[in-house]
Amino acid sequence: MHRKFLGLFIVIAALVCMGCKSPVADTPATETPAPASDKAITLLAITGVVAPVRGATPVTTITETAQYTGTITWSGSPATFTASTPYTATIALTAKAGWTLNGVAVNSFTVAGATTVTNAVNSGTVAAVFPATFAAPILTMVTVPAGSFQRDSTSTNISTISAAFRMSEKEITRAQFAAVMGSDPSNETYSGGTTDPVQKTNWYHAIAFCNKLSIKEGLSPVYTVTGVDFNSLTFAAIPTVVDFTWNAATANWTNTGYRLPTEMEWMWAAMGASGSGTNTTGYLKAFAGSTGSNAIGNYAVFGYGLGQIGATTTQRSNPVGSKTTGANELGLYDMSGNVSEWTWDWYAAAYPTGAQTDYRGAASGTDRVVRGGSWGNGALGCTVANRGYCYLCNQNNDIGFRVVCP
Repeated sequence: MHRKFLGLFIVIAALVCMGCKSPVADTPATETPAPASDKAITLLAITGVVAPVRGATPVTTITETAQYTGTITWSGSPATFTASTPYTATIALTAKAGWTLNGVAVNSFTVAGATTVTNAVNSGTVAAVFPATFAAPILTMVTVPAGSFQRDSTSTNISTISAAFRMSEKEITRAQFAAVMGSDPSNETYSGGTTDPVQKTNWYHAIAFCNKLSIKEGLSPVYTVTGVDFNSLTFAAIPTVVDFTWNAATANWTNTGYRLPTEMEWMWAAMGASGSGTNTTGYLKAFAGSTGSNAIGNYAVFGYGLGQIGATTTQRSNPVGSKTTGANELGLYDMSGNVSEWTWDWYAAAYPTGAQTDYRGAASGTDRVVRGGSWGNGALGCTVANRGYCYLCNQNNDIGFRVVCP
């Protein structure tokens, strides 16, 4: 009995041990490693959401990234955008494999051109609010036809403007500038009021006004400055010292928005854009609107303090269009006098020779061209052919601008 019991004990012990694993003798089983955790999305600037432009068809997808895709729905479901309407783009982001929206902070996404952008924590539903555009244009525009003209005393120096364009009937006023830019930099000592042309605007201010007015009217802005979002740009952020990034601004000449005229566009408009064939005498005009026998004092605000015709002792601008009978052949006011006007072109001492079509100035330079003369100039400064130039950052009390568009 004793032996049988012992044998049974040994058998049971062996069976129990067969179910155990020795930490020394066993070889670990091969296992598939657990997948790494998805990484939180870090590309927080959502691109491809095009700000509403009057008449444009809304985009419905964002620019795909390595981390996510996205679709867009617009408030009101517009077939095309209209003026006077603020729009909200609701963007639904979908994380790609290896990425997650978990870890995304509240209101961390950005959308160019939007006034506010919101998202909940860990959410890919993003709401981007865009401001309403102006209900109606704030400028009266005059059509300038295409044509060709002799630009100086050399008969073969012919400039051609290949397409008609529109130019603001009057110089941009202080009130108009403030409505668009939120500020009026003008020196009031040299201005009679807010219907006078804006001054103390440098070239950077002028192109910023063009873009911001384009945005407010739902048009596609012409100018690009690297790193600058013109939707959110404030007046205070515009440089007042030399800025090489702004100096390198580029223009998309096919866009629908406002821009500065080129020097040749300005000259063609000032001489009245008239005559069949090539206009060979317009460059000789003593002032914009001159017939050779009419008086400059009826057309130009000039010569203040210089003893010129129409001068007074008050050294300042007048309201735009104050010479009520003094529009030129196209109906443009103050193309001579009041304030000098910025153009797009880099200044070069001489024009290129020969025939030129849609000439847009020198390839580079240190100054931009100003045209038309000002309240402080004598009569010789108000001729159609007279040229001036100024550093881009300069803010003078006798320089303003007007704008053109297609």
